[in-house]
Order: sequence, then structure tokens, then C-alpha cells
Amino acid sequence: MSRWACGLILASLVALAPVGGQAAAPDGPPLVVGLLAGHGWGTPVRTAALDTVAAGLVARVGGAVSPDPDTAAAHLRVLLHGAQVGDAVVYPFTLRHGDDGALRRGLLGLVAGLDRRRPPTHYGLARGRDGDAQVTAVVLVHRGVVFSPPLPATAAPGAVLRLSGALRRGYFRPRVVVAPPHGAIRERPAWTEARRVEVNVYLDAGPGVYGVEVLADSVDGPVVLVNHRVYAGVAPPDRPTVVLRPPGADRAEDLWAQVQAARAAHGLAPLRAHATLVRIAADHAADLARAGRLAHRSADSGTLNTRLRAYGVAATLSAENLAQAPDARAALAAFRDSPGHARNLALPQLTHGGAARVGDIWVLVMAALPSAPRSSAPRPTSRPRSPGRLQ
Repeated sequence: MSRWACGLILASLVALAPVGGQAAAPDGPPLVVGLLAGHGWGTPVRTAALDTVAAGLVARVGGAVSPDPDTAAAHLRVLLHGAQVGDAVVYPFTLRHGDDGALRRGLLGLVAGLDRRRPPTHYGLARGRDGDAQVTAVVLVHRGVVFSPPLPATAAPGAVLRLSGALRRGYFRPRVVVAPPHGAIRERPAWTEARRVEVNVYLDAGPGVYGVEVLADSVDGPVVLVNHRVYAGVAPPDRPTVVLRPPGADRAEDLWAQVQAARAAHGLAPLRAHATLVRIAADHAADLARAGRLAHRSADSGTLNTRLRAYGVAATLSAENLAQAPDARAALAAFRDSPGHARNLALPQLTHGGAARVGDIWVLVMAALPSAPRSSAPRPTSRPRSPGRLQ
């Protein structure tokens, strides 16, 4: 994900094991809450909206023994939008099990995959049956800003939305990025001295889908707290749309080609491949893969600007997009679904770039560099990290 500064998107299915059967009324939460509290995660708040999402997972994703992950993820997006949940960090989990002992063992896998920097603050739970088996779905979210009222799923064209909410500790300098259906993506500051997000969003570009994203700074650099869509004068989807994945689109070169195509679609000049930017992207991707999380700031190499300086790259503008995705198409889709990351892709000043993949971590580094070509990749002026260090 990324930037000129950009944020962090982490909305992926974690340990999703689809199940069948109809959703039943959820039972009490002691198992989930006790497990999280016992592992130092605190006590998240249960909400009706996330209960609805969990019930939808039990009902919609059920029946398939080995479900297509793209279809499951698309169902999750529709359910989250329908429940007016726009949090960028979502940990969903479904499990078919025989008793609560098996459920506890399964939930341990979910707990192991959580990010300590972004712990769950809210959750929903639903249970059902599939023949003799029980089915449990748990949806955890990390809510960096609590809006009151929640952001709407639909609105009238020309409406003015008031975004008002309390900012969680650990985040500062929030701003709102809006991607209208027509016209340029725009950003506005949204902070107050009372640590609240307060800003108006104008749906003034006619009917269509407006992307509304809340970014904030943190110790890990810029992060995405909310990534929401508002359907103005058009009907929101009630079922997922899945694009078939072409075979072999799993290399950094595939992402690079798709980024070039995306820029060409905006009438922009192609980026020139830059060996040092590829190295910077690859080093940061390896760092993130070792740490098991997405962040623009590294304890070893610092920020993107630090990494550029360490390798002697003098950029007048830089941007870094990060994604956790199974293939290049999904990584690019994550960028496009985020107004801030989409704007990075379409910055006309950028001239060079490099992409890398390590596991399911994708890193795209772009920069505006002097036009004079370099004869070879410069040697780093300092060692940006210890290759074996885990952070």
C-alpha cells in the first residue's frame, strides 16, 4: 500500500474454512472473548452489525468443502458493505467443528494471525449447523475511528456527508481521501484538537460510486483506517462479482505490467523500470514477510524516504503501495479499491518504479527521478537491515 504517503490496507480472509447450513442465533461470547483476553488482546466490543456479517458468512459461504477464495472474499465485501462496516482491518473466520474444544483449537489459529499493532476492538459471532457438525463464524475488526452515525451505504447525489468520530490512540493527523465516480481523487485534512475526525464529504460529481477512505499516521507510517464505498443514486450490489484469475499472474513482473496498463488507461506515460527501486521493493517485501504484517515503516530500514536515501536515490516525489494478496490481479484490485493507493498509481509526476513479491506480500515503489539515466545501480550508502533479523 502506500504513498506519497499512503496507508495500510489489510482486509483479507484469515483461516477461512467455509461451511454449510443455515445461520442460527449466536450463543454467548465467553469462548471468543476469553480466548482473546487470555492471549493479551483485551476485550473487544460485540456489535450487531458484525453479528450480521458473521451470520452472512455462515449462510452464504456454506456448502462448499473447498470454496474459491476469491468468491469467499467477494461475499465478505458485500456483507461488510451491507452492514455499513468500512473498517480496513478485518479478521474473518469460519469453522466446521464437533464441539467447543475443536472450536477453541481452531480459533487459536485465528489468534495467532492477529497483528499486535492493530488488535481487534470489535467483533461479531454467529453459529449454525450443517448436518451433525456445528458451524461458527467470528468476524473481528480493528476500528481506528468510531463514526457516529456510521457511514451510509447509499446516499442521494449532491448530498453532504458529515464524518464525525473519535480517533483511537496511536493514530494522528487523520485525513479523508475521496474518489468520485468522475474527476480527480481529492484529499482533505480531517483532524481536530480533541482527537476527532471531523470533515464534510461532498457527493458532488453526479450519480455513481464514491470511495471514501480515512488515512492517519502512526508509528508504522501512514495507514488506512476506513475504506468505504457510498452508492449515490445507484443500487449497491447484493451479490459478489468475481473476475476469473488468469493463470500464471503470480510474479512481480505481472503486477508491474498491470500497473503500466493502469497508468496508460489514465493517459499517463509509462514508468521506467529502475533496478535500485526493484531492490528497495524486494528488501522491504522480505522484511514484511518475516514480520508477517504490512507497514511502511521498518525497525531496520525506516521509512521509504530513508530507504531511498540509503541507496543514494534522490527522488523529488515517491510513493509506496503495499498489498497482501494471492496474485498480481488481486494486489492491483486492492490498490484500485483504495482511493489513496489508486491516486498513487495515477500520479503524473512519477517517472520510475519497481515491484517485488515475497510470499503473499506485494510491494510497489514509484518515484520521480532526474531524467539522466544511471549507468548502474548505486551501492547503498548504509546497510538498511540485517538479513536474518525478524521484525
